[in-house]
Amino acid sequence: MIKVVRRSHDLIFYPVVALLVITTALIIIQPENAAFRIFTNHAVEIMFGILGMGLLFLFTKWHSLMFFAFSCTGLLCLFLKTSTNPAPTYAKPNLTEDLEVIHLNISNYDWGDYDELSDIILNSSADLVSVQEVTPDWDMMLKMSLKDSFPHMSSLASISFNGLAVFSKLPLINLDTFYHQNIPNLTGQVKMGIEGRKKIRFVTTYTNPSFDNDKFYQELKEHFTTIIGRLKETKGPLIAFGTYNIRAFTPEMKYFTNALGLYNSKRSINPLNEFSYEHIFHSEHLECSNFGELYTEDNQNMIGLNVKLQYKNDPIKHDPRATQ
Repeated sequence: MIKVVRRSHDLIFYPVVALLVITTALIIIQPENAAFRIFTNHAVEIMFGILGMGLLFLFTKWHSLMFFAFSCTGLLCLFLKTSTNPAPTYAKPNLTEDLEVIHLNISNYDWGDYDELSDIILNSSADLVSVQEVTPDWDMMLKMSLKDSFPHMSSLASISFNGLAVFSKLPLINLDTFYHQNIPNLTGQVKMGIEGRKKIRFVTTYTNPSFDNDKFYQELKEHFTTIIGRLKETKGPLIAFGTYNIRAFTPEMKYFTNALGLYNSKRSINPLNEFSYEHIFHSEHLECSNFGELYTEDNQNMIGLNVKLQYKNDPIKHDPRATQ
């Protein structure tokens, strides 16, 4: 009887351990073959699934499998955290001027109410707004409705996915468009501070949608290489925002962010959030004091990202109530 129980234990224990270890290894190692990308693209969901398995083993008092499941969950947590932004919390607001950035994609706002979208932008406290998938009609509408509050703008409207636009309350200088295989990338600088002495470079990019094949990932890396070659000499602060159509912890995205010294503004990853392909990154000169999500006026649909960035190592703004 003991031998039968032992054999049944082994038949379950070793296959489950092998499944946990191999799955975790594939997510962390990230093989470049597109066939394995399901593990990378769904790393967060898989991590929660392994956590659920660990809880199940806990309740069934299968402690050895519980140990392996929780160990794999911990490794995946560390991997995902170090692959996005190592800072555990948002920075405390400082005394200097901050820059509030909105990034949104027209395809996430697909019911065509021009006035509502412009009102959402105008009612925000954003200084710099990035809009993507800008078609000629949206381009005309946005320019007309935002010109008074956002007098500085640049746009490249297109009937394809690649239309871009940037609207700013602050002066924009050194605007330039460069291409990778006919895909536009828009870069420039925002002037901040007294007499515009502080300048923050930005680049907005829309990469082609993913079709989960090796060609897509190779072309994506080549696109990132083009951007890196254009911006690698940037000495001051840099912001990169866009729809990159991959998650922040993929090899291609880490190649891009590591080469330019960029950090993710997000501090958490929601596996149910469809905006995991939208990103706002910043260089080490800046820090994120707040990260939020942009919703429609009825708060029913999320349409973009909202980030507050400030210069790093400036004096912290203290709450005056603390001294009263």
